[in-house]
Parts: sequence; C-alpha cells; structure tokens
Amino acid sequence: TPTDWGNVRPSWHIQCAAISMKYLGETFDIHTSGRELVFPHHENEIAISKALTGKPLARFWMHCEQVLSDGKKADDTKEKISIADLIEAGYTGREIRYWLISNHYRKPVVFSAERLEDARHSLGRLDMCIRALSDVGAGEPYPEIDQLLYDIKSGFTGAMDDDLNISAALSSIFGIVRKINVLIVDKKIDAGGASKIIEAFRFIDSVLNIFEFSDRSFDPEVKRLLKEREKAREEKNWALADSIREQLESMGVKVRDHKI
Repeated sequence: TPTDWGNVRPSWHIQCAAISMKYLGETFDIHTSGRELVFPHHENEIAISKALTGKPLARFWMHCEQVLSDGKKADDTKEKISIADLIEAGYTGREIRYWLISNHYRKPVVFSAERLEDARHSLGRLDMCIRALSDVGAGEPYPEIDQLLYDIKSGFTGAMDDDLNISAALSSIFGIVRKINVLIVDKKIDAGGASKIIEAFRFIDSVLNIFEFSDRSFDPEVKRLLKEREKAREEKNWALADSIREQLESMGVKVRDHKI
C-alpha cells in the first residue's frame, strides 16, 4: 500500500499488536498462528510492541502447519470443503475433531477420506473400551490398579507437556486400551477398578473432548441385545448376529467387531 513511509502495510501489524495488548495485556502467555505469518507479520508485531512497552509481546509462539489436500494447501485447491460439507457427508463432529487434533501442530493436517475413516475407526476402539468397562460385573480386583491409573494420566500429561505431542499422547492411550481389553476378557478387573479407569479417561477427555460416555449404549435393552449377539457369534449363528447388529444400529448403537 503506497504511504508517506513507502509501499508498506503499516496498519496490519499495528492493529494486531494493539488489539492483543488491549485485551490480553502488555505480555501474554501464548500467541498462536500459522507458520506462514512468522515473517513479516509476527516479527513486526514483536518490534512494534517492544518499542511501545519494552516487554516481549508473548512468552510462547506456536506456529501451526497448514491443511493439505492432494499435496497442496487447501486454500490453493479448486474444490473447497467446509466442516458443514463433512457433516453432510456423514461424519460426526467428534470424528472431525479427532481428525483435526490427532496430528502434531507442527505437521500439516492432511485432508482425505482415508484419514477421516481412520479417525472413525480410532473412536470406535475407544467407544468399545468404555462400553466394556461400563459393563464389567464379576471379576477379580486388579492388584495393580493404582499403577495403571498413574500410567493413564502420566502417559497423557507427559506427552502433552512435550510441546503438545498429541501423537505420543494418543499412542499412550491406545496402548492402555489394549491392556484394559485383555484384563476385561480375562476377568482380571472388577467393577470398582473399571469405574476408576473411566474416571481417569474423563480426566483426559477434559482436554481432548473425544470420548463418548453416553449411557445410551448401556441401557438394559441394549445390554440384552449385545449379550444375545455375542452368544449368536459364539454359536457361529452369523445370520442372527447380523440381524441383531442391524437392530442395534436402528436404535443408534453402532457395533464394530475388532481384535484386541
């Protein structure tokens, strides 16, 4: 923009610095943005604010990568896809959220149907674990429950404290899920221990907001149908098992069979 000071855009950087300091103070904790704005925008914000106050504008700067589609920036592709489009295509808000947050912020978010299906599959594994924990009845008290609860929380917080390493955090969660599934199958955990594990997952979910703790899947009728279906599968009555699956899905309960 031609100005008395040359061909520059002075207001862009001044406005951002002024608005930030007005609402967040002369120095605030975290400034987030896209990597492409490091220069010149953020460097100018820093220069302007420091010239005014003599203080750093932010303690930490977090620059995320871009969303890629077909190897290109999503902004540069001809076909524009919105969150509303993904929901219309059948993906839930929870599935979209998982896809968006499951990648480290320093790496590009890759858009593809395959990535969204991966998110759906991963959430299905979490849902089945929570369902199984909620359904635990008779079982042996797990003697190492305190260590397991510690591992659930420390594995998550330790990864997130390492530059928000969400990949390591999710890996830790799914490692615990595999261990829990084995304990449930072997009946080496009781209802009290299962309840404590669910509370530990609620702690994680206060940050991620990806778990589903709805009681809908655990009402008496659903439990009865799930047990009938499991019996049909044990007896290799696949027609009956498929029929019960369809009935459950008509009630809004998705059933997926996965190996532990």
